[in-house]
Amino acid sequence: MQREAKQGVWVSRWTFVAAASGLAIGLGNFWRFPHEVGEYGGLLYLLVYMGLVVVIAMPVMLAEVVMGSRGRANPESSIQFLNLEADAHGAWRIVPVVAMITGLLLLVHLVVIAGWVLSYAYQLGDARLEAISIEFAGEHFAAYISSGEEMAKGLTGFFLVLAPLAMLKMTRFTGQLLRLLVPLILIMLVAALYAAVELGDLGAGLRWMFEIRREDFGRAALVSALGQAFYTLGIGVGAMMIYGAYFPDGRSISRQVFAVAVIDTVAALVAGVCVYALVLDHNIEPGNSVALLFISLPYVFGNVLFGDLVGSMFFILLALVMLCSALALLEPTIAWLVEKTPLHRWFAVLLLCSLTWGAGLFIVLDVAAPGEAFWLYALNRVAADYLLPLSALGLTLYAGWVLREVQARDELYYCGDRTFWIWRQLLRYIAPPAILAILLLSIVQGF
Repeated sequence: MQREAKQGVWVSRWTFVAAASGLAIGLGNFWRFPHEVGEYGGLLYLLVYMGLVVVIAMPVMLAEVVMGSRGRANPESSIQFLNLEADAHGAWRIVPVVAMITGLLLLVHLVVIAGWVLSYAYQLGDARLEAISIEFAGEHFAAYISSGEEMAKGLTGFFLVLAPLAMLKMTRFTGQLLRLLVPLILIMLVAALYAAVELGDLGAGLRWMFEIRREDFGRAALVSALGQAFYTLGIGVGAMMIYGAYFPDGRSISRQVFAVAVIDTVAALVAGVCVYALVLDHNIEPGNSVALLFISLPYVFGNVLFGDLVGSMFFILLALVMLCSALALLEPTIAWLVEKTPLHRWFAVLLLCSLTWGAGLFIVLDVAAPGEAFWLYALNRVAADYLLPLSALGLTLYAGWVLREVQARDELYYCGDRTFWIWRQLLRYIAPPAILAILLLSIVQGF
């Protein structure tokens, strides 16, 4: 008999792969990961990172999906059900609550940046940034983030797309949309790669990503690779648990998790080659984060043939990626409200989006005010650097030491005995110390 969550189940396992990949292919794949690869040793960094994904990120992601699949409900209710089966202490229910709160805080940060991305997609398509200098690109961005009105328009525009989609039932309508949207994102990535070949220096981009530079790889590189491996698959926010709750019976969870990890890594590599093939062709020193995305790339697109079209397409691609992530970050709390309160889904979405939009507007106005955008950076630091590792550590400890072997085995019936044993050992002895190290390093760096 097909077990089914209150919100239904995915139409197929590929819907899960599409939805989870949409979360995993986050903005960091475009502005953090490529820079870290080039900065810390190229191919050497990449190999270490991929190894850490296999031994840390994938086991934890698999654990979250397994717990969700077993519980068949929102993250908090799933842990409550698992507690009853395992005769565990009720205090463990705090962990998924922290995860859902973390997801909402990260969503506030994400929607602010998504508003910027939408604005730049429009400005590039409008040829407003044609034939500009790098100095003008910097001045234009400074002027943009000084205008609360302009940023509020982008923020509101993003919510006008996000809210109606989130109101649709995830397992049916939105899930089917994601099955179309994620392949579209991958097709647009291939198109961006073609544009990089035609308009940029592909060789420079490949060298930046794949040359072995031993002199650049040290302790800082190892810490970076550990952090990137941890953050890349969207663990610690409850999204993988709720996506696991919608997972259909009779399918291999481990294979689908592996597919998501492969798609995420390939997308990150292609994005990195595209970005740096374009940037390095114009002799711009590769930067990180905001400067790369909103200064360097607009300058490049403003000075190449068909740059308005290519640039607008690239920023639309980013907006679609962020839309997939936003839907995933919202879903655990939507499911919690629908299952634990009398609220209908549409009202729960309206409530959450209104609160998130209000918080985003507050941050936008703070960014526009004279100063250093304290709340934007503080929010990201608290959510991403402290709460995310903390919630992931709690979920990992629960999966490794509280979740009974028979509970996990019932969900992983396609998994071989040796593979299952290795997964359990990684969850118990490898992943927790690594995540704890990330948390402690984040705390030390914060002071």
